Amino acid sequence: MILVLLLGVSATAWAERPFDEVARDIQADYRDARKEQRLTLQEVASRRQALRQRLADLEAQVSSATGAVSVDRERLDRLTRERDDLTKEVSQRLADNRELSVLFMNHASNFLALAERSPYSAERPDRLTTLRSFVDAQRVFRLKDVKTLIDLFLEDMAASREKVLYSGTIVDREGNETQGKIIRLGHFPALYRTTEQVGYLSLSPASGRLIMSPSPSWWVGHNLRGYFEGETDDVYMDISGGAAIQQLAHRVTLMEQLRSGGFLVVPILLVGLVALILTIERLIFLGKVRHNTDELMGQVTALVGKGDIKSAMKAAVPHRHRPTGRVLMAGLQHRDDPAEVIESALSEAMLRETPRLERFVGALKACAAVAPLLGLLGTVNGMIDTFHVITIHGSGDPRLMAGGISVAMVTTQVGLAVAIPTMIVAAFLGRRARNLSQDMEEKALALMGTLLRLRTNGAGGPSNAGG
Repeated sequence: MILVLLLGVSATAWAERPFDEVARDIQADYRDARKEQRLTLQEVASRRQALRQRLADLEAQVSSATGAVSVDRERLDRLTRERDDLTKEVSQRLADNRELSVLFMNHASNFLALAERSPYSAERPDRLTTLRSFVDAQRVFRLKDVKTLIDLFLEDMAASREKVLYSGTIVDREGNETQGKIIRLGHFPALYRTTEQVGYLSLSPASGRLIMSPSPSWWVGHNLRGYFEGETDDVYMDISGGAAIQQLAHRVTLMEQLRSGGFLVVPILLVGLVALILTIERLIFLGKVRHNTDELMGQVTALVGKGDIKSAMKAAVPHRHRPTGRVLMAGLQHRDDPAEVIESALSEAMLRETPRLERFVGALKACAAVAPLLGLLGTVNGMIDTFHVITIHGSGDPRLMAGGISVAMVTTQVGLAVAIPTMIVAAFLGRRARNLSQDMEEKALALMGTLLRLRTNGAGGPSNAGG
């Protein structure tokens, strides 16, 4: 519509103007348009040439970049291969270094374990510090450390064949430091001697000081004193590296074991003491009763057979405090009485003496019965305490139950230890009392027979009658 309007306007304008003028204008416009077209084409050609040049430049750059990329890719591949080779080499070296480090630490750790038990470390406490630094997991060992470890090994080997006597500081059993003489025989537990004590020393790994071990037995202590004084060249040593000496610390004395049994051990021991006193009394009494009864009976029978009753009485008088002597005197006192009276007197005397012979035997049997019952009571109390601990704390820690179990076992042990010998002694004393009763009965019957024969011989002959 605009074009039509323009054509209409132009046609109207041209219609109003002359044809030649219009033709000239059209030709002028045409020339301008062609000129503008040529300029435009030149500009397009120039731009196209520039773009082609730029494209060529870019293609050259791309070609150059592609070559560079190819070179870089080759370099990258080469560097990647070098990196892989270096990584493999580093890994191998790290593995070797780790293996050497583990081997070094194992040797250092084993050496440290030996050094912590050796009394030589008390003379060289700095070597414990050095060895502990070697077993640090964060430490990177060096050749200098290897040389130091080898030097320590050689020094330790030299110390293992030395006998050294010196005065030094030791820690007693109360934790106080004291001075004493020390003998080190290689790496065996050291010996010590103070003004009052003698024994073995063990090294404290934490402080590097020598500590007194528990006291040895009397015989071992006597041997150690003789060794210090040069009286003997033989000495008791712990070849286990201190393990045997450490057992001395776990040695439980009789008194400590009795204390672990609780309060019921006291009445059991009192029962045992009563049984011991009664046993000693019975042994002394029955020993006196048995003393020379056969000799006495032979002497009295011989005198009665001769009719010398007075001398027989005198022979029996020194034994009047013994059952057999009293029985014989009772028979001699009734020598002139009938046989029934003599038999009754002898039987009465034996009945009086039998309880004296069997006295306290029943009490010993009662002690033998009471002691294990008290031990059983202690066992019950100990088990009750153990169950109470289990109820409160559970059974995870056996040390919590040790007290109740100790009471349960120790009281039974002590009760049986008292009851068994008491029962044996009671049986022995009862049997001995029965033997003495039978002996008295035998002696009484022999005396009665002798008296009856004397009476019969005296009644049957005139000479005896006159006498």
